Amino acid sequence: MPHILHGVAIGLFISAGATSIGTIAASICPQWARIVSLALGNVEPAFTPFDQSTDR
Repeated sequence: MPHILHGVAIGLFISAGATSIGTIAASICPQWARIVSLALGNVEPAFTPFDQSTDR
């Protein structure tokens, strides 16, 4: 019985690791070009906020 539980525990750890790696990869992949560009020293232009002085 302990061997079965050991196998289940290892399986859970492997699946949790795979899920976390997949989540990290899914969140980083769309931004990869931007990350590389920033790492190479290319500075992005500053964001200019919208002018909210006019009332609608």
